[in-house]
Amino acid sequence: MDSVHHIQELDELLERVLLESRRFVGADAGTLYLKAKNRLFFSYVQNDTLFARNQAESRYVYSSRSLPLDNRSLAGYVASSGESLLIDDVYHIQSDVDYSFNPAFDQKTDYLTRSMLIVPLMTRSERAVGVLQLINAKDQAGRVVPFSELDRRYVNQFARHAANAIETARMGKEMVLLMVELAELRDPHETSRHAKRVGAYAAELYEIWAQHHRVPERHIRRNRGMIKTAAMLHDIGKVAVSDAILKKRTSLSDEERSQLRWHTVLGARLFSRTDSPWDQIAREVILNHHERWDGGGYPGTVRSLNAPPGSFGRGKRKQEIPVSARIVAVADVFDALISERAYKNPWVLERAVDYISRNAGTQFDPEVVEIFLGMQDVVASIRRKYSY
Repeated sequence: MDSVHHIQELDELLERVLLESRRFVGADAGTLYLKAKNRLFFSYVQNDTLFARNQAESRYVYSSRSLPLDNRSLAGYVASSGESLLIDDVYHIQSDVDYSFNPAFDQKTDYLTRSMLIVPLMTRSERAVGVLQLINAKDQAGRVVPFSELDRRYVNQFARHAANAIETARMGKEMVLLMVELAELRDPHETSRHAKRVGAYAAELYEIWAQHHRVPERHIRRNRGMIKTAAMLHDIGKVAVSDAILKKRTSLSDEERSQLRWHTVLGARLFSRTDSPWDQIAREVILNHHERWDGGGYPGTVRSLNAPPGSFGRGKRKQEIPVSARIVAVADVFDALISERAYKNPWVLERAVDYISRNAGTQFDPEVVEIFLGMQDVVASIRRKYSY
């Protein structure tokens, strides 16, 4: 249980809570719902049968859906009543209870749900933050069996500890989103949905890159969430740039372009703690995401983040650019190309993908581009979740 309390990034925490609870009780599948606006939102879906080859896509495929807090779903009943449910076979629920099973998911996916364990995520103050739903316990032979009362007691206790961690992490994510919205108020080109998509692309890119480079799993889990959040804040320094520059519709002068480019340094200044891994990754991403693989980017070598604005140094090249920033560069440019802007129409997907591919080895790290081109199913799922 203590394994979840040190996780500060919300999405990483939700995924770990669902995975650890499934592992303990041997569940084939599960869903973690978060409560918001009197509804339950699919925050994480895991299913070893349906998503055996691509768990990454499952993070986004159903997450735009939500349920009402009522008896039309088992999760809705648990959220509204605060009671956990232990059901041996959802297709043979007694007729005298106040809840029922909705078979729509099974009918759509050809999955067969049998046993279920659904518990509320209740904080110490008895506030419901969501629901943890586990599906199809399996024995050692792989047969679906009922969950036990011991499973119910353990998962209830685990869920209570997890709910407090989720509430804390959720407040942190809300602060990040407020910072993104602040940037959006200043720069009409930067929207919260763009930031969320860039963060999601970057997280998935990093995980595959790290696996290729044999990064230990515990480091991947830690860094993945930090890179995702840092990517969302990649242009936060624009809050310090003049409106006359950010909202100018005609071409910028050389002096104005230099002032705009200084946003990388201004944003990096916000994350100056040298003893904080989070500050380090945020600083790397914000400062370097406009660097180019061939050395033609900016701001280049900077003598000091606290130095007054001046000329930029030599552009960083290849591995001089932190991998976090090389990843965000691909994610940011791709999403900017397919997004509508005041000065351009959105590019069609094929044209944007072709641009990323053709600029591998010049603007972008070719290895990161190769990974990006191979994860287009996940990219499509992310785009559907954070639609335009």
